[in-house]
Amino acid sequence: MESNDRPVRNAPGRTQVDAYATQTPAGSGLGLDGVLLRSLVARRLPGGWSELQDLWVARDTSQRGAAGQAPHRSTMHRWTQGQMPRTAGDLLRLCGILDVDPLALLRLPPSEETGALERLVRAYVHGRWQPPALEFLHDFLGRRSVWPPPSPALEHFGRDWHVHDFSHDPVDGANQYATVRILPPSSPPRATGEPRVWHFAYRHERLFGRRWLQYGVVSRVGRQVTLLHINGHEDSIELQSEVEVVQVQTWFGPGAAVFRVASLHEFSLDVVFPCDRAAGPWVRFPG
Repeated sequence: MESNDRPVRNAPGRTQVDAYATQTPAGSGLGLDGVLLRSLVARRLPGGWSELQDLWVARDTSQRGAAGQAPHRSTMHRWTQGQMPRTAGDLLRLCGILDVDPLALLRLPPSEETGALERLVRAYVHGRWQPPALEFLHDFLGRRSVWPPPSPALEHFGRDWHVHDFSHDPVDGANQYATVRILPPSSPPRATGEPRVWHFAYRHERLFGRRWLQYGVVSRVGRQVTLLHINGHEDSIELQSEVEVVQVQTWFGPGAAVFRVASLHEFSLDVVFPCDRAAGPWVRFPG
C-alpha cells in the first residue's frame, strides 16, 4: 500500500491525499462520530486501516481513474477526528465497508440538533448540500413513489433494504399514539448491540399519489436510542441492556395510512395500538 501514501496531484491545488475529505463547514454541527468509526474499524476489520484501504480499492466501480486509489492514512485519521468524506459516494463506500448505516455514523452535537436538521431540509429544497457528502439524503426526503431508494443499499451494501409495513385504519381509533416495538435480533449474535438505524415513512392511500414521505429516523448505538424528526424534534433514551426492545411511539391521525419502517439490517417489529403509556421507556415522534 506504500504507493497510496504519496500525494498524487489531480487538479491545481488539490492532491489525492485530500480528495477524500472535506472540512465540515463552520457552525454546521455535522460531522462523523470518530469514536464510533474507530470502534467499527477495530471490530469489523482484523487488518485495521490497511484492510480498509484494500477494500476501498476493491469496491471501486466508478471508473474514474485516480479515484480508485485508497484514501491516504492522514485522510482516514481526519475522519476519526470528525471530518466528513468529500463526496456522498465516499461516505457510502466507507459505510458499506463497515456495514453501518451512514446516519448512525453522523454526529450532531447536543446543542446543534434542531439547527442542523433544519439546514438539511433547506439543503434538500434548494439542492445545495453542505457538507456535500450529505447529498445521498436527497432520495430519502420529500414524497417518493419508491422508498427507501434502492441504489444505496444495492450499490454499497450488496443487498436490498429490510422493510416492514403496517396500516392504520381510523375505524379502529384515531388521534392516538401507537407503539412500534422493534424486537431484538435472534441472529446473528454480532447484531446484538451493533449500531442500527430504522427509517420511518408513511403514505395516504388516496392522497399525494400514494407517495411515501419519510418523517424521521431512529438509531440505536449500544444502549443509546435517538429519534430525529424532520421538523427538528429530537428524543432519546438509554436502555437497560443492548438486547432490550426499542419502543417508538408514532401518531395515528384521523385518516387511513400505511406506515413503513426500513433498515439496512434485518429486524422484526410489532405494533401496539393504542399505546400502553406505562410500558416504557420509549422515544416518541411528535403528533
